[in-house]
Amino acid sequence: MAFTISSSGKLLRDGTAVEQIASPYTNGGFAPQPKIIVMHFTMGATGRSSANWFSDRRNTFKSSAHIVVDRDGSVIQCVSFEAGANHAGRSTWKNIVGLNRHSYGIELANWGNLTRHGNGWRSTTGVSIPDPVLAVHRNGNPNGSSAPIGWEPFPAAQIETAEDIARALVAEYGCTEIVGHDDISRGRKWDPGPAFDMARFREAVLEDASDTGGNIRQVNVAEGLNLRRGPGTQFDVITLLANDTRVMVIETSGNWVMVNVLSAAGVPSQTGWVHSGFLD
Repeated sequence: MAFTISSSGKLLRDGTAVEQIASPYTNGGFAPQPKIIVMHFTMGATGRSSANWFSDRRNTFKSSAHIVVDRDGSVIQCVSFEAGANHAGRSTWKNIVGLNRHSYGIELANWGNLTRHGNGWRSTTGVSIPDPVLAVHRNGNPNGSSAPIGWEPFPAAQIETAEDIARALVAEYGCTEIVGHDDISRGRKWDPGPAFDMARFREAVLEDASDTGGNIRQVNVAEGLNLRRGPGTQFDVITLLANDTRVMVIETSGNWVMVNVLSAAGVPSQTGWVHSGFLD
């Protein structure tokens, strides 16, 4: 199934408009058309419940998003791509302040950060989440802890649909950047979080190896490599990464790189900083 965008800003799937649950909470037209896509998690039960909330009068924050993608890959559009949505709030990116008027918002139905319950993990509403991703958010955990916490995984069908929608935005509007809400509102928002493989998503959508080229690296220190909370030896050690541990580079600060530590299955498990000189 292929996504395209109509001249009026509607998302089309195989030529037919996806389901629409219009939100009244918009920011008028864009000038100029944005080049940035912002990824979110809803911290909610279903895509439909979030889309309905975006149209609800009780939504006193007047939040909205352009698109909501459910776990099964079903899609609801809430705001036309020709208008701004209230998905970013207080936000900055490079020289831009206030991303609502400068980006498209894609929400993924996902509970986000979880709470420990016995031997398992639950959402804020008590929904049990099996096999969560255990990780420390690169900006610090929402609960202030320094230990890995649970995050709901994103199903493959959901990610594949989100990639296809983002590709349609690239094709129609020439989008050049994909960021997380946690990139533009650090310390205030944690979505899409460490369970979302941003580097792989960017590469899949933008098809630009230079953006994430060589981003999979491997520890090359016989005695192991310290994973730290920040870019420097003054920051606390999170854990010692064994030799040959695979990591995915997220960003760079001098000789230090922020990485997702990858499990044997290639799933991000922890986030932190390492010195680039000890990576192959």
